[in-house]
Amino acid sequence: MHNTAQQTALLSNIQMLRAVAAILVLLHHALAHYIVMGGDIIWIKKISEWGFLGVDIFFIISGYIMAYTTFNKPRTFQQAKRFLKHRLFRIYLGYWPFLFLMALILYKKDPQHLFALDWIGSFFLTQTDMFKLILPVSWSLSYELYFYFLFAATLFIPVKKLYSIIPVIFLGLLVITLYFFNHPTLHSSFFYSPFLLEFFAGVLLYMYRGILIRLWVLPVALFITVYAYQYGILHETKNGWMRIATFGAGAAMVVLSALILEHQSLYKAGRIPVAIGDASYTLYLSHLIILELFYYSGLRSFFTSQIHSWLPLVGLFVIILLCIIFSLLYYKHIEKPLYTKAIRFS
Repeated sequence: MHNTAQQTALLSNIQMLRAVAAILVLLHHALAHYIVMGGDIIWIKKISEWGFLGVDIFFIISGYIMAYTTFNKPRTFQQAKRFLKHRLFRIYLGYWPFLFLMALILYKKDPQHLFALDWIGSFFLTQTDMFKLILPVSWSLSYELYFYFLFAATLFIPVKKLYSIIPVIFLGLLVITLYFFNHPTLHSSFFYSPFLLEFFAGVLLYMYRGILIRLWVLPVALFITVYAYQYGILHETKNGWMRIATFGAGAAMVVLSALILEHQSLYKAGRIPVAIGDASYTLYLSHLIILELFYYSGLRSFFTSQIHSWLPLVGLFVIILLCIIFSLLYYKHIEKPLYTKAIRFS
């Protein structure tokens, strides 16, 4: 049930969801530009307003992929070391170039603001307050890194035991999260953040995929998705436990639905969405820089119109297109070769 080749090969739709998640975050940050350009299409503004929820999808996928890539590996110190080395290279080599580019832009734009930010925390990804970061979207990478270190510990534990241990960890985190939710005066901690529930939910999806990726589960997953997102948007559950209970649960069901669709041969993502998914890390890190360039190049002014509603829409499309094209090229010619060489020579 746990290790069939057919079940472990379901990654095309996962890559498509990475693309969707990155584009959602891009839309969220592009919303201000769209409004300034005169954009007034309600459904675009609504989707963009909640686009930050792409991060929750990323966290669920991250947990799933960590289990996918490690559950069939030897449980040794060397394997744990290799796992961490690969993940650290992946995170930092992809991140640092865009950190320096954003620092350069901020230096030209507002040097006083730049020097007031947390340089050390930004460089080493130890700062989670986006308002103190040079590249604000990097707050989520701190949680990724923390999860990688936690997950590396599982590489010393036999896989059979993990089927007992991981659910207990998930339930323990759930209890801690609910405790702090019911005692709002207490100070919560990064080390037992509710976001960890999303990572471990992704792990659980992988562990029990043999049971979950059945056709009859699909309508249930879709119902939960719609209900969770509708409730979260209606009650604006943007932070804390309620974000996890609504948008985290919804993200888990979105990932599960994508897995079911592929496993049941109902839908498999094509080459283009998979390619964008491959480049989604670059898309996530680079889009704020491209938005800055979109403004300073005069393109935003060019697409601004209070009369023709189609012009701001074209401007938004241009933003998305520029970000995707850059990400595809950068991933193919810089990010992927750099990571491959670093692994080879390390």
